[in-house]
Amino acid sequence: MSPDAGSTQPTRKLRPGQAAAIWGVVAAAWAVFLLPLFFGAVGVALGGYAWWRGETRGRWVILAAVACTLLGLGLGLLPDSFVSN
Repeated sequence: MSPDAGSTQPTRKLRPGQAAAIWGVVAAAWAVFLLPLFFGAVGVALGGYAWWRGETRGRWVILAAVACTLLGLGLGLLPDSFVSN
């Protein structure tokens, strides 16, 4: 047996706001494909909450959510003959 076989590693915890930032990125990614106004707004809100809690990447989540919302709305405006067979 190795000397550290019985030792346990402490679990790493997320910092305040980090989980909100992760879920904000997920919501922003969904905004490209499904309900851009809803998921984009959720992504912006989660990014704002993460930033408020001290997560510096919250601003990037807000920016990504806005960009994905605009991309999703743009894709929704394409004619059906362009996006389907």
